[in-house]
Amino acid sequence: MKRQILVSLFLLGSLGTAFSECVPHLAGDPDLIQSSPHQAYYRVSVDSKKWWAWGLGGAPVEEPSPQNRGYGWDVVAIPFDARGRVAFAPVYIYTIVPEAFEEARLRRLYEGITTKSDVIRIYGSVREVRHVAGCEFWYYRIRVWNPAEELPFGPSN
Repeated sequence: MKRQILVSLFLLGSLGTAFSECVPHLAGDPDLIQSSPHQAYYRVSVDSKKWWAWGLGGAPVEEPSPQNRGYGWDVVAIPFDARGRVAFAPVYIYTIVPEAFEEARLRRLYEGITTKSDVIRIYGSVREVRHVAGCEFWYYRIRVWNPAEELPFGPSN
């Protein structure tokens, strides 16, 4: 009986460790925005090494530049568990500080509660899916514009 309990605890602990490798919750992390025990998201700069360490290096982020007339793409990476529910804190990878509207959408995602269908209602159809550390991530691209990165002399002829 004791052996079964120990094995069960070991397996439960291993499962928790495996899931936490997707996107960890790090208490006191300044990039973690948490409203309640089941509602949190990360707001991580494109310059941060965190999102790379979490296996999200392939996220389709594009910084605004003069070559693309000041436009770029931020990305929201939403991890799902095997049941099709938000597994952990989604990650907003930004090139420019996110708009309040985008952060309000992120606050509508609840870990263990929000389903894939709910996410589609909030963000629309998913265009890119990747599998990282045992989680399925849906990537949503957010169009951003930085006027400081526009071509200074207008379009070339």
